Amino acid sequence: MKAVDAILFDPVGILVDEQGEIYGDAAPALAELETLGVKMIAVTSLSVAELTKAVAESALSADRVICLTHTEQGLRAAKAAGVHPVLMMNDPDEAMRLTSLNPAGGIVSLHELPDFVRFIAARSAAG
Repeated sequence: MKAVDAILFDPVGILVDEQGEIYGDAAPALAELETLGVKMIAVTSLSVAELTKAVAESALSADRVICLTHTEQGLRAAKAAGVHPVLMMNDPDEAMRLTSLNPAGGIVSLHELPDFVRFIAARSAAG
């Protein structure tokens, strides 16, 4: 059984650059997540109400959803919506500041995301 059903990417800028091109580490990571059966949803700076609605409309169980974000607003919204906030640590100083909000985890590259999902699944299976 999977421990992670879906990943919300907040904001979509985590995946694509200003020209709308997918970052180099995103494409292989997204393909690998797809083979793991993880649903991927790109969002843009949702409020708590919008995030909760997105999870509900996707028929997802909030406790099995990760919200990958790099903002304080995203971390707070994810927690309030009952999903697991994971910090995308783009800027070391900002990441250090945001760790005070106790995210469920953190990554520095999208390349790490499939292994992060596998780790959560293994930890969940171990009980």
